[in-house]
Amino acid sequence: MTTFPDNRPTPPMLATVSATGDLIAAIPAMLGFAPSRSLLLICLDGRIGESLTIGTVMRHDLSFPDPDLTQRSVSTEMADVIDRFAAVCLRDEVRTAIAVIVDDGRKTSVGSGRGDARYQALGSRLEDRLQARGTHLLDTFLTANIAHGCAWISLTEPREKGTVSDPRSSSVTLAYVLGGRAMLESREALADLLQPLDTALSRQVRACIGAAQEEDLPSERTSIERILREIGRWAQSPLDHPRSLELSAAQIAEFGVALTRFMVRDSMLALVLHDCAATAEQLWSHLSRTLPAPERACPATLLGFSAYARGDGVMAGVAIELALAADPDYSLARLLDSALNAGARPEMIREVALSGYAVAELCGVRLSPPTSAR
Repeated sequence: MTTFPDNRPTPPMLATVSATGDLIAAIPAMLGFAPSRSLLLICLDGRIGESLTIGTVMRHDLSFPDPDLTQRSVSTEMADVIDRFAAVCLRDEVRTAIAVIVDDGRKTSVGSGRGDARYQALGSRLEDRLQARGTHLLDTFLTANIAHGCAWISLTEPREKGTVSDPRSSSVTLAYVLGGRAMLESREALADLLQPLDTALSRQVRACIGAAQEEDLPSERTSIERILREIGRWAQSPLDHPRSLELSAAQIAEFGVALTRFMVRDSMLALVLHDCAATAEQLWSHLSRTLPAPERACPATLLGFSAYARGDGVMAGVAIELALAADPDYSLARLLDSALNAGARPEMIREVALSGYAVAELCGVRLSPPTSAR
């Protein structure tokens, strides 16, 4: 499991959250999956019961110090995570936030009101670090799971209790679903969707890679135009049409080899600013799953870059993990990894995407102007 936080700098959205249970229930929609054993920080503007502007949502796997140490200490890993959360809040001038600890492995009953010193230590450390950077932590809530009817309790006085609302009926969930965002059961389910395939097609692609590398490579202009043509074809086909089935092993290998050329790859960065961005992500995902290592590192990185640009830090993190597993030294993936660690906002990624225009033009390809603010 990754050690960096799933910083999800979502475009601020106005949502009416009338109770703590409603806010907790909205977390799966904001992340794209239901987290387990996690520390989450939700950056807010407003108060529960009013119209809340929900901004950055940060998540990290939960860990505790060695059992031999005092229960009131915080693990080194979580201390680093809290400092990173606080740094993002300072940079973005976050005034208020709420923390949620999700831990189905807790030893005490949430409903009983008996707090575990480990959670208290975590909440206190987070409150102190945020306060030092100008962010007020309204409360820290503990729950075993984010599921309808699951008990939650606050870790600060007065100790409020309640139950989680139905995540499926949350107004925030509705807003995200209407916006085309899907929700999965867990982060692992998302990672499973992007795992490399071992099929007849992927084995054929592996066999074709060597031939594609040995042949005279087409010009960078030709490679860019062929990839753009395929994306355009996918964009024109019906949504229920299995577009990827029409790509032959030879074509997949050709695209994989073409994307190892930096000029071709960097031209593709500009696509995150276009209406074809979602279609391009589908192609990058298919190439990531069917290409062998190290060739899959580039399309996986492009997928992560595109997800990052639209504010989906979770998808970006999973794709970057896939890229670095295929090639640990892949420079663009490492840069994105560092940006995600630092909680860099999507605006910065979209600024980088603008460089793709200049690269494409150097290759003799004139891309159409940006058509999507994303």
